[in-house]
Amino acid sequence: MIEWRWFSGWTDDELAPRLEKARALVRNFTAASGEMTLEAGWNQVHSVSTLGREQPGPPLPTGLFERARGVMETFDFSDPRIVRWHFSPDTPLDGRTVLLELKSLGARLRFLCAVRVGDTRLEIGETCSAYGFGFVTLEGHLEKGREWFLLRKHHDTGEVRFEIEASWRPGTFPNAWSRLGFALVGKRYQRAWHRLTHARMRELTRHHPEFAGMPAHHGRVDHSGHELEELGPVGFYTQRAPGRLKSQLEEEVDAVERGHWLTPVGLGVLAGMRSLSAPTLVSRKLAQSPGARTDPLSVAFSKPWVPRVLEVLALGELVADKLPTTPARVKWVPMTGRIFMGTMAAASSVGGQTRRRVVLAAAMGGLAAVASTWAFYSLRKLATGKLHIPAMVAAFAEDALLAALATRLMPLVDDTATAS
Repeated sequence: MIEWRWFSGWTDDELAPRLEKARALVRNFTAASGEMTLEAGWNQVHSVSTLGREQPGPPLPTGLFERARGVMETFDFSDPRIVRWHFSPDTPLDGRTVLLELKSLGARLRFLCAVRVGDTRLEIGETCSAYGFGFVTLEGHLEKGREWFLLRKHHDTGEVRFEIEASWRPGTFPNAWSRLGFALVGKRYQRAWHRLTHARMRELTRHHPEFAGMPAHHGRVDHSGHELEELGPVGFYTQRAPGRLKSQLEEEVDAVERGHWLTPVGLGVLAGMRSLSAPTLVSRKLAQSPGARTDPLSVAFSKPWVPRVLEVLALGELVADKLPTTPARVKWVPMTGRIFMGTMAAASSVGGQTRRRVVLAAAMGGLAAVASTWAFYSLRKLATGKLHIPAMVAAFAEDALLAALATRLMPLVDDTATAS
């Protein structure tokens, strides 16, 4: 199920039947936890913060760990300005169906989606105690995937830490504009929510213990989201947040699958600059792990002699680029060669994955090669024509830029080209 509204949310009388209907929904993905990897197209998020310390040893009945557990069980860690949870407290936490009210544009636009809590965990060990649960998205959700929330207390120090771990990909959208909006700003809202979740957990457990285990609002349906003015306005951070929020978020890993599409695009850009640079880079990586791929293109590129030959030819291309008799790269034959090299390099960088992903990567590499060819041809013309920069200087400047881009691209090529 998915619904959306402008300017207003849903009343308890509207939420109750929707919550009952959502209990019959099934999850909107079939992948098992071990299959939800970055290489398989699943975005990954992991963050950790220290909430504080209590007396060493197992969790105390009224200590920090138990207060944090109460916050988790009412879902109050979620900032209601971005995501508000609606649920029935009469159902057990394990298996509880929850309606998420997702807010954007200053809460002017709202979506209602369903998730289900599962895999609850409580362990009191000799050296560490842990409590947590995960949830999975259900049919009609804007995303597909699962998310884990976990508390840990180390008995030797009394330190209590809070972790979030998620694997997700885009799900169902009610219309084209919502899909476009999610692509443009969805990740910024997700990142803000994750950071504010850590901030709320710290505030609720350390400064507002009276809220622990208490839903923000009671009625036919209970709701998360005590208001906390201490957190200030919602901010969309591209790096670590300033002040108190920065001090509590100790580790954050945000590996987004769409970032892997930078690899074929980057290879296409390299091919537009120097046609043989892209296949040389991929071939060197594939040759380091021969036999890791079985698709014909990757097998061909991974042969030990291929990168050596390509390196010699690439050096020859660097020399030929400086010769006055070399035809312009936008001519039909050079342009075709750059497109071909960009397409082949991009396809081989994701070889061994689904046919759709390989075809899409090849198309992106080819298009990037076309754009790069025209862009750098125009820049060279501008430099030598209007700016009166010597042709040899402009050519070496492009070589330097090529080397810099290849260096930045190499880690991404390493992640994809060596993946089995």
